[in-house]
Amino acid sequence: MKTVFQDGDSALLGLYQSILEDAGIQTVIHNVDTFHAIAGSGGAAFAPIVTFPELRVIDDEDYPQAIELLRRAREGDSLVGAEWKCAGCGETVPGNFTSCWNCGLDRAEKT
Repeated sequence: MKTVFQDGDSALLGLYQSILEDAGIQTVIHNVDTFHAIAGSGGAAFAPIVTFPELRVIDDEDYPQAIELLRRAREGDSLVGAEWKCAGCGETVPGNFTSCWNCGLDRAEKT
């Protein structure tokens, strides 16, 4: 396992984890319980070194792709595909949706 991102912001960790897992990269967040226990107890009095939670890729071979995806996310490059037309109802659906907001048909499904 290799660490690809480290931060105390659980929302950002979750976002980055979602980006990687949507790309088929298996991940795990490490040290989250320790960090919250230390932060919730007043911090440094109990632990001289605070270890932020780490987002890690499970397969080391995914590391280069994961780093590139996270770089693009931080730089604001579009990770979202173009809008698409639902094959079921004909609605235009934003690129970040995996199913139609109107009828629920999955993007990959054909009618």
